Amino acid sequence: MMDEQRYRDRAQWLVLIGAGALFLLLAGVWVHEGTSREWRKVQKAYERLLDQAGEDGSGDFERGIFQVDLPDLHRSDRCISCHQGLEDPSMQEAPQPHTAHPGDFLEQHPIAEYGCTICHGGQPGALSRVEAHGRLRQTHWPYPLLDQPYIQSSCGKCHLAIFGGESELPAAGGTYPMAGMELFYQGKEIFSSEGCLGCHQARGVGGILGPDLTEQGEKTKHEYSFQNIQGEQTISNWLKEHFRDPEMVSPGSKMLIINLEERELEALATFVMGLAKPDIPFDYFSMATLSEFKGNRRLLLGEEGFAYLCSACHGKHGEGKSYEDFETGIPSIGNRDFLRVASVDYIRFTMEKGRSLRQMGSWAERISGLHPSELDGIAWHLKQRVRPSGAGDLSGRGDALRGGELYARYCLTCHGAEGKGDVAVALNQEGLLSRANDSFLMQTLLYGRENTGMPGWANLEDLELLDLVAYLSSWRTTRSSALSVTLPEADPEQGALQYHFLCSRCHGEFGQGETGPAIINRDFLRAAGDGFLYETIAYGRAHTAMFGWSADLYNQEKLGAQDISNIIGYMRSSAEQELGYIYQGSNPGQRTDGALLFEKYCAECHGSKGEGVKAPALNNQEFLSAASNGYLLATITLGRTGTAMPSWGYGTTDRPRLTGSERLDLVAHIRSYQRIHLKY
Repeated sequence: MMDEQRYRDRAQWLVLIGAGALFLLLAGVWVHEGTSREWRKVQKAYERLLDQAGEDGSGDFERGIFQVDLPDLHRSDRCISCHQGLEDPSMQEAPQPHTAHPGDFLEQHPIAEYGCTICHGGQPGALSRVEAHGRLRQTHWPYPLLDQPYIQSSCGKCHLAIFGGESELPAAGGTYPMAGMELFYQGKEIFSSEGCLGCHQARGVGGILGPDLTEQGEKTKHEYSFQNIQGEQTISNWLKEHFRDPEMVSPGSKMLIINLEERELEALATFVMGLAKPDIPFDYFSMATLSEFKGNRRLLLGEEGFAYLCSACHGKHGEGKSYEDFETGIPSIGNRDFLRVASVDYIRFTMEKGRSLRQMGSWAERISGLHPSELDGIAWHLKQRVRPSGAGDLSGRGDALRGGELYARYCLTCHGAEGKGDVAVALNQEGLLSRANDSFLMQTLLYGRENTGMPGWANLEDLELLDLVAYLSSWRTTRSSALSVTLPEADPEQGALQYHFLCSRCHGEFGQGETGPAIINRDFLRAAGDGFLYETIAYGRAHTAMFGWSADLYNQEKLGAQDISNIIGYMRSSAEQELGYIYQGSNPGQRTDGALLFEKYCAECHGSKGEGVKAPALNNQEFLSAASNGYLLATITLGRTGTAMPSWGYGTTDRPRLTGSERLDLVAHIRSYQRIHLKY
């Protein structure tokens, strides 16, 4: 019995001791929590700063946990529990976390409406530095605090207009429209000038080869793989390393290396981190940003469109990328010789359809989000590099002797000796020269003939062009003058019927040229006046298959002035209509002979089946649907200066000159690859 009582006493003492220890522990924890919490120490330090500054009311300093509730931003910020000097101008020189907020940002972004973490990042409900900054792995916070300069990326959430215009560029003094966003705007300029939208879409516009970047800035650190990253394990560092060497960071990536300085890499990373579409009320967005989210944006036209969309692959000046340095190579679309022979239709078709089995994707509106006028603008921007605005306005007299030397150098390979004709029409023909005045000849030299084998020669000096015109004019036996004729009002519908039954047999159903030249051709019709066309149709050209439809016929097929006017009206109206197809034009070569020539001279670079090895693929249905036979002939003849494509019409030191018939045979062989004809 005694042992049992003793046992009970001991148990009671143990319970009392344990309870007392627990009470002391809880009391200690309570005291510790109440006096040594980090936020309390920070507030005491801030109070001491107020006392030292001698500010009135420092004795009324309020302590405690302060919270800004922001239901629209889906957060409650407690940052001001420690950063109490944010709105106190006297704290400008105070150390962190007591310093005042720099600049005048809080005037437009008051803490009561925006809080802190929407811009600065970090964990809004935390009350210690480590947890609030959220940078350490053990905090498990996906949006860590942003340091300079990357904090500027947050401005993009509300203020970024990717397709913004001149208002976002720095003023003459180098200042940007919003202070504190300098690096962000620099990144935007790099994003546009490096052609990032050529592979990536953003806000519904761009290429589809790479991932969509519209919400790239909302990705958390956990969505990136840092396996191949050296240095800081941060999103900003991942982006910079990715820009330096995409395939090293993301094995298998086809993204091209961007050669930028460190500060430029920081700027581009800052901009990409700012690409976001946060779930916040519309009131927070700028009007330009909100308009883009709604699909209303400024169009990218001409040079700007080329920079945004094409420059990453084709180069800032269209210089392309060598097939020796890159696995597939990229054509030089800024090359002078390419632009001399490529029509606007060819360029526009290629952008619309892309190239199957190549990196050139389709830029059709349903895929890229680009408006048709943007594709038109880029095509014309490229073509204008070799199409002078004042074509045909050259005045003065040239020297026929010098012109003869130029003719032998540049023109003889297609038009033949003394202009008697070869793969191109005879120029030394009175039926032509008696009606073609010097202005007609000059415009033809400057503009060429789109989708035919006649390139433009605006690359020549003005005096050289005048010399060529003088030489061609020296073949005239009668004086040429501007032909004027008053024609009856045309009926294009009736003219279409007459053209179909009378003209298409030689000039092609669509005027693209068959045994006769292309006559429903915008470049030709711009140079040829109604008088030129009337006299050619009515009186023909001696010693050619073109007879006079008024002078040489005496039956029901004889054409009167009204009939000819109808045909001219149809030709002009038809030339201005949108093309349904890019028509091939005449193809008189022999494909079997061309196959032998191709294997001998072309297969080394273009592949034995035209698949493309060290040069563009020719056995490609999009290419063959865009390229007329004239384009192929002109390309073979001229080559591409500055590239590995030699001239086969003029020859080089290590390449022979091919005859006109051999070049036509090559065209016939290349055309034999075509299996379908894609609609424009």
